[in-house]
Amino acid sequence: MASADIDLFRMLVNQWISAFNAHEAAAIVALYTDDAELFDSGMKRPRHGHVEIEQWFSKRFRDMPSIRYEPSAQFFSEEHAAVQWTTSGRPRILGQRWLTQPFRVDGVSIFTFSDGRIQKQRGYYDHASAIEQALPPIKWLLPPRL
Repeated sequence: MASADIDLFRMLVNQWISAFNAHEAAAIVALYTDDAELFDSGMKRPRHGHVEIEQWFSKRFRDMPSIRYEPSAQFFSEEHAAVQWTTSGRPRILGQRWLTQPFRVDGVSIFTFSDGRIQKQRGYYDHASAIEQALPPIKWLLPPRL
């Protein structure tokens, strides 16, 4: 792998993190290929293409204006990057913050690159933990976790 590839991937990942933390959905979408796919463990289905990806991030930022993404490590290969991170925030339910509590979870994102942009992104984290932290009473409805 050429050093220039690693530099490009690192630049794309860091631009993605900066745009995410600034809640700039359009800037995030500009980093993806036209036919990109986005999926994380909190989604019911993957998002495909710029329109769906922008809709996903716009809704996430609207529902959770305090969400942040704090990377702790980055790893690069020939076509991929893996980013370990911690995300935190406090969602709004029915437009209200007082119905929820802040959450903080660790996770990892895997980026696949093509033609100098993000072709695919996968995010993995304990979605149940985020929900339990944000909505503490839900713990009483869920089965015990081992």
